[in-house]
Order: sequence, then C-alpha cells, then structure tokens
Amino acid sequence: MKSFIYLFIYLFIYLSHKGQVNLVPNPSFEDTIGNQCFSSMGVSKLNSPTPFLKNWYSSSNYGTPDYMNVCANPFAPITFNWTSTVPKNRYGCQMPRTGNAYVGMVNYAINNYPDSVGIFVEYTSIQLKQSLKKNTCYYAEFYVSLADYGEIAINQISLLLTQNTFTTASYSFTNTIQPQVQWDTTKYFKDTLNWVKISGQFVAKGGEEYLTLGNFKDGVHTRKISIQSNFITPEPSPGKRNFSFILIDDVALYEIPSPQFPVTSYTVCPNDESFVLGDAPQPHSRYQWFANGKATDTTSSINVKPWQNTTYVLQSTQCTVNSQSIVVTYSANCEPVRVVGPAIPNVFTPNGDGINDVWEFSMGKGNTLTELVIYNRWGTVLTPALSKGEGGVPITNERVSWEGSLFSAGVYFYMLQYTDVNGELHQKNGYMSLVK
Repeated sequence: MKSFIYLFIYLFIYLSHKGQVNLVPNPSFEDTIGNQCFSSMGVSKLNSPTPFLKNWYSSSNYGTPDYMNVCANPFAPITFNWTSTVPKNRYGCQMPRTGNAYVGMVNYAINNYPDSVGIFVEYTSIQLKQSLKKNTCYYAEFYVSLADYGEIAINQISLLLTQNTFTTASYSFTNTIQPQVQWDTTKYFKDTLNWVKISGQFVAKGGEEYLTLGNFKDGVHTRKISIQSNFITPEPSPGKRNFSFILIDDVALYEIPSPQFPVTSYTVCPNDESFVLGDAPQPHSRYQWFANGKATDTTSSINVKPWQNTTYVLQSTQCTVNSQSIVVTYSANCEPVRVVGPAIPNVFTPNGDGINDVWEFSMGKGNTLTELVIYNRWGTVLTPALSKGEGGVPITNERVSWEGSLFSAGVYFYMLQYTDVNGELHQKNGYMSLVK
C-alpha cells in the first residue's frame, strides 16, 4: 500500500508539471449557462446574474462582445433586428472552426471622437484554471476571422495575461500595455474566409491569472485601411460600417516544460547494452544533442553506447535555450563491482521498425529485480505485481523488457524494487512514454 500511494503522489506531480493541459476553461465557447440560448446573446459582464456564456465575460467598459451559437438558429428568424445565429448572423457568415459556437467583438471603431483619442474597442476575458508560474515558458494560441460586415482592417489583435482582472476607462489607452501574444503588426488582418491562428511563446512573470483578447492601442498606434464589403446584414437597419469586427474561436494556453533528467551521470562497462538518454518530446520545442561538443541528433532522446568518457549535452529551445548535461564514464575494468542503479529509459517506440521497439533495461551488475508494477495514467495496473521471470516480463541475464505494443500511445508509470550486490533493498518510481 505504501508503494501504491507513493506512485500516485509521483503521478500527480508528474501530470501537474508535464501534462499538456489547456489552462483556458471553455476554450471553444461551447458551454452555455443552462438552456439560455436566444436570438440575441451577448458576453455578459463579470459576475452578471444572467450570463449566456460559461466562464467568459466582457471586460469592456462600453459595449459587450457578442456570442454566436448554432443553438440560436430556431429562435432567430431573418426578420429579427439582432441575430446570434450560425453561420449567418448580423456581422457576417462564418462556420465555427470547431464545435458550434464563437465570440465576436469590435476590435476598432470610430465613435464620434477624434481617431487619436476615442476609438471604441470591446474585450472578452476569462479566469484561467490556475495562475502562471514565474520564469516558466508558456505557449498560447487563438483563431481569428474578420467579420464580413465591417469595412476597416487593422493591425492589432492581441492576447494579454494579467494578475488581476483587466480594466480600462472608456476610450482611454495608455499604449504601455505589452501583450504576451499578438498579430504581426506589420500586416493588416483582413481574412474574412479562413480561421487564422495567432500564437506565440512567452516567459511568465508569475501570478498571471486572467486572459483578455482585444486591441490595446489607441487610434494613433493602430494602423488601419479601408476594405470593401458586400455582405448584406439580416438586420433591417444596417447602420455605419466604419469598424473592424473580429470572430474568435479555440483559445489555448499550455505550459512548455523543459526536459527533466532523472540521472545526470552513468558508468558503463564494455559488456553493457546501449541505453536511452533524454526525455519525452514536448510540443513547440526544438532539440539539439552534443556528444563531447559534436552536434548529433535533434530528437528529445537518444540511444547511446559510448566507448570512451563522453559528456552529452541537450540544448532544448522553448522560450529560451536551456542546456543540460549527462556525463557517461567508460570503465574498461568494472571490478570491484560498485553499486549502480539500473539505467531505465523513459521513451520507447513499438512501431515494428526494429529500433527501440520495447521498453527494456539492464538491472545492472549485482542488482536483482524483486518487484515491478506498471500503471497507466489513471492508476490502472496493467501487469500483476511482477517478480523475477513472472507475469510476462521476461528477464534474461538480469535484463527487463516490456513490449507494450498492445497499449495506446501515452505516458505509463512504474514502481520497481530490487536488491543490490550488498543485499540492500531499493525502490524506483518513474514513467516512460510510449510513442507510436
């Protein structure tokens, strides 16, 4: 029972730090509050008693973003003045990128004020599932399409993360706000046909808990051009078209962890088998290995069997370049036997190509396996408690292997017990990634 509890503590810590979990609740705007779906649906203010959209709220001081969902179709005949229907609504015709819904909002409009002072902008915000960690790399993305109805295209669409709820006075901008992710400001956003991904990586200052989408510049700092629109709105009174209205779908925010090495030094002997160094690959990351200063592989893990003392360095690029070293000492004479723990790989690829097809490792000279338990990420035991040579885990010359080809790709966990040459009992808990 003690080892079972320990493994689950390890699993929880691992998933908390390594799992690719989207920190944005309701990321594609699918969840409504109860059955509140009508012909006209806005994104309500924070703590509004009658919101339509779950989790998201309007952080605009003047006006509110609009919520479009297929569920509004039965409630909104073409004669209604205001429609939240999908695909055709007041501002254009667009299918959701995924699911049944998206949010639309004014990203720039002149509202009877000098353009340099008083533009009208709407914002939509959400509280993240957890606050961001200091000096940690994150990746964010969201998809945008320009609505058909407006006749202005601008160069500002941004994602801002703040420690507190975002607020700004109506028509007031400081132009000192630095969003973490933004559209390429050398270009105008004018794609009304496709969903365009806006993405980027950044290092968190720590404590950021609120995400806001919109334009954070005033009229002077917002570049704009006029575009032609022939879209006929279902609203009887079309009004002016001197604005830019954007549609937003599929918002995501992920932590990008750096590789973690459970062991940073090894000793190998002439008769030792090759083994794997490195960690499971992470999205939006690049890798470069060096062996004694010479560039080798560009994968997150490598299979090695050096015949000399070798220092392996892995440079991983997320927000910045991080370097980690593993020193492998080659010994032609490994006697007397020293107590060295098993070098257990954490990646294998059962794809039938004859390379790294099974999860296998040597127990190390003088070490004897006494127990091995393998779990999936939900804690389900995939093998019985294994003793040496039992339960389908063959052991030849103190070598352990697990095929794993019948299981799906993902992260699996193990608890291993063994005795060393001196008869002392040891326990190792860890994970391996099955990649197909």
